Amino acid sequence: MKILHFISGGDTGGAKTHVLTLLENLLKLNIDVELLCIMEGIFTEEARELGIPVTIIPQSRRYDLSVNRKICSYINSSGCDLVHCHGARANYISLFIMHRVKVPMITTLHSDYKLDFKDNARKQMVYTPINSFALRRFNHVLCVTNAFKNMLVQRGFKEERIEVIYNGIDFKPELEVVSKEAFYDRLHIKYNADKKYVGIAARLFAVKGVDVFLRAANVIAKRCDNIDFIVLGDGEMWESCEKYVEEEGLKDRVHMAGQIMNSVVMNSFYKYIDVNTLSSYSESFPYALLEGARMSKATVATAVGGIPEMIEDGKSGYLVPSGDYDAFADRLEKLCSNDELRLKMGNEFYNRAINNFSVESMANTHINIYKKIIKECR
Repeated sequence: MKILHFISGGDTGGAKTHVLTLLENLLKLNIDVELLCIMEGIFTEEARELGIPVTIIPQSRRYDLSVNRKICSYINSSGCDLVHCHGARANYISLFIMHRVKVPMITTLHSDYKLDFKDNARKQMVYTPINSFALRRFNHVLCVTNAFKNMLVQRGFKEERIEVIYNGIDFKPELEVVSKEAFYDRLHIKYNADKKYVGIAARLFAVKGVDVFLRAANVIAKRCDNIDFIVLGDGEMWESCEKYVEEEGLKDRVHMAGQIMNSVVMNSFYKYIDVNTLSSYSESFPYALLEGARMSKATVATAVGGIPEMIEDGKSGYLVPSGDYDAFADRLEKLCSNDELRLKMGNEFYNRAINNFSVESMANTHINIYKKIIKECR
């Protein structure tokens, strides 16, 4: 069985982590996999470092349709048994070639496709309807949460065409980290052992709700001085977030650390913060929380997307309504003021994640689905 995974190559965040984690573990199970992309980037660099075969068929711009014929020809000559697509650009190209490709094509829904271009009105108007139409042309759609499956069914997708596969994370390796002092020095933060540190790692786009995190930080900063906040990420909202921090007098309490690409530093982030958070308005099944679970971190997150399937409220973390920064602040204070509760919830989250959201489970479920679809099409 050979599976060709088709994705633009410019992806970041959860989709990148999902695809690379999946392909790395399919290779370990002796499944022949290959990554087909239309651009070079950090995604393809990391894939090669993991030993994943990568083929690039460059597309100069979104409207360059000449690439369609080349991709179709490559798929038909590659010897693959199935093409697995990820993301709007791969879905868009697949729309034009799936009737000429000799093998089945499936796609994974990593996010609410109606919100993918929420931060750009022009792209939202043009690409969202195209991606919506393309998704409906696939005979099989994989979703990373039950919430997404229910969403698709409500939007008229046929339930029998949809499978749910949770994101998985590898709990086996000993993760490399730097010392606590080196980590905080790297972020230009003067570490204070008497303080608790609350972190968020997210792309700074409106859908990620970093404004909620900052408003919660502002509420807490006015009430106590022993909790500081770290924001890892970059994006279109950087300037507005930085402006809010400055105008509210939070520069000494909220540390805007920017984008971190080094995996060792990211491991260190999850190890050395006291509470992990995610304040999104919409989510899938976020790796930003699973990576915290791997480090046994107590967590506060908004109850959106697949997060309620990941975290049991009040047991393995706290869930709050989307946009409710007062509730967010309340839960953060509760965890930061109670060491026993914080450690207990972190351990509960670790146990829940290792038992339910492992890479082994994710990879084996994919293999079973691939076999079923390939058999159906022969």
